[in-house]
Amino acid sequence: MALKDKKRKKSTWKFNLDLTHPVENGIFDSGNLEQFPQEKVKVNGKTGNMGNVVHIECFKNKITVASEEG
Repeated sequence: MALKDKKRKKSTWKFNLDLTHPVENGIFDSGNLEQFPQEKVKVNGKTGNMGNVVHIECFKNKITVASEEG
């Protein structure tokens, strides 16, 4: 009987940030929507170290942050 190689399944984390109300109230500037997470999110204990692991997408007043492990 041959043993099958176990492939580790990639785990993906996805976070959706809806910043519609803070932008409408003037608390948050819509021009900085994508820049803020890129500067503040830590990967392996370092800020600004996104690489190919963390992906940030910005659409209008919503930010999607996706992280892949594997």
